[in-house]
Amino acid sequence: VRQKLAAGKEVRVTNPNGTDFKVRIEGSPVFVSDGVISPDKVAKGGPAVQVWLPAGEVYLPPVPGTAEGKIVLDHVPFEAGEIQGLELRIEAGKLTAHSAKPGNAYERLKALYAAAPAGKEEFAFIDLGINPNVKVPPGSKLTSWVPAGTVSLGCGGNSWVGGTNTCPWGIGGSINGCTLTIDGEPLIERGRLKLQ
Repeated sequence: VRQKLAAGKEVRVTNPNGTDFKVRIEGSPVFVSDGVISPDKVAKGGPAVQVWLPAGEVYLPPVPGTAEGKIVLDHVPFEAGEIQGLELRIEAGKLTAHSAKPGNAYERLKALYAAAPAGKEEFAFIDLGINPNVKVPPGSKLTSWVPAGTVSLGCGGNSWVGGTNTCPWGIGGSINGCTLTIDGEPLIERGRLKLQ
């Protein structure tokens, strides 16, 4: 997965929930969270030495200003609640509009977004789950980023994925059941990672 992303120029993500999104990635650094911090990773530092357990993610920043389209996050755990149907509209790499089902969690998100500093509106990252041992039960609201075939996207600070945006705020989440292509070639089809 890392090699395919490193060699790619454009990623497109679609989903029956309404997500239809594309972004350029050529030249972006690609990192793998595999649960191991090796001497080689220590020498690289930064995003190379991040570990989340259970592990199983490949992530990268976009080419700034190239993201376009709509991202729909069906369920986003947020503070003590959940945002349902969060829709992010992206134009020229920036979040231009957002909407969701009315609720306290979404009202809180809107307030935090309004108060956040510059950089909050930048499309920030692509994160692909690669762990075949983590499964999302059918009909579950599980939003783990690591199950193989999961696509996670978001806006805001992205230094954690090797980007240059140091904004301390961000919003994003995972989407199950996506189709993701790199330069037109499917890497994930309807939530299934094709390299397995």
